[in-house]
Amino acid sequence: MTRDTASINKIALLATGDEISNGDILNTNSQEIAHRLFSEGMHVGTHMVVTDHIVEIEQAIQFLLRTHNALIITGGLGPTSDDLTRYALSNAIHRPLVFDEATWNGIVNRLKQFGYATPPSSNRQQALFPEGATIIPNANGTAAGCMMTSDLQLIFMLPGPPTECLPIFEQVVLPKLKQSGLQQIEYHKNWLLFGVSEGQIAEKLDAIAKPYDCITGYRLCYPYIEFKLHSNRQNDFNTLVPQIEHVIQPYLIGDGSQPASQLLRDQLTKLDFTLNVHDFATGGLLESLLKTPTTYSHLQFDPKKNHTHQIMIKGLDEFWQGTSNKSQTRLEIHFTFPNKSDVIHADIPFRGLRVKHYAVEFICWKILDFFINYHTWN
Repeated sequence: MTRDTASINKIALLATGDEISNGDILNTNSQEIAHRLFSEGMHVGTHMVVTDHIVEIEQAIQFLLRTHNALIITGGLGPTSDDLTRYALSNAIHRPLVFDEATWNGIVNRLKQFGYATPPSSNRQQALFPEGATIIPNANGTAAGCMMTSDLQLIFMLPGPPTECLPIFEQVVLPKLKQSGLQQIEYHKNWLLFGVSEGQIAEKLDAIAKPYDCITGYRLCYPYIEFKLHSNRQNDFNTLVPQIEHVIQPYLIGDGSQPASQLLRDQLTKLDFTLNVHDFATGGLLESLLKTPTTYSHLQFDPKKNHTHQIMIKGLDEFWQGTSNKSQTRLEIHFTFPNKSDVIHADIPFRGLRVKHYAVEFICWKILDFFINYHTWN
């Protein structure tokens, strides 16, 4: 097979399934796998999604192997007639499928646990693998995966359900890829920026980064902008980071690595008192984000009770009244603590339904600030 050197040292991701190509479900496997690979200093090239048609899967495999050093295929390893990935891979790399007795025995035993005295014959195809493949057992299902080398390229075939795919990727595929030489020394850092738009900040940051061999990137995760910086040159990276942080400092909550809601959840577990919140603004969104098994004993949302440590939140009237011609809406946060009370009035961007998400992160940020100052006062 003739290879295109443009994508050498990159890893391709191929997801199969009509349910993905038709938009019935999201391709969350590829998102998580790509994120993990990048965080480990490996480069992902092409993402592809194809239907459950054997010719399409075969053509996609052949194309991706021409342009990448490794290929991870997810989906199509079940027992039904539309699970055709193993057959397409066999055709694409010209290796016959071989029945693995040990895998079949594992399938039989697993299905017996679920009440199948005689497993359906259709499950037998799940014990077929390309000749020479190393089989990867699946602790969470009947679809075992496999890995192999073809023309010096690594190929992985994994089941589609995330609860089966991702553990195999983490435990087997990722370590194998690290050993393969595809991992590079990569320096990277991400910051979450709050209260600024991508258009406002990107021009400044890109201008600062331009003289350096670094790559910048932006991702909207409202109400934050995630700014990403990465490079394989340590000196350039270390020189640029302080310059970047000087510019973005006004838009960071904490060190910028976590959203305010996560920071507040962590802080709530350390309280030596119970905080009661009267939320008349976010429609329960604040409670859904903050109330967890670890914060439950430190936090109440009960407007009928008064506590020594209490916060009352009002506002977002334009949202609840269905107003659509306003660009801002008012938010009020009232703090009533022993020896200290305070009120914050703020006009925040009104972006339709998204205003609640902005409000929640803003509220969490201001509560964190109040906690810091309160401990200083006391």
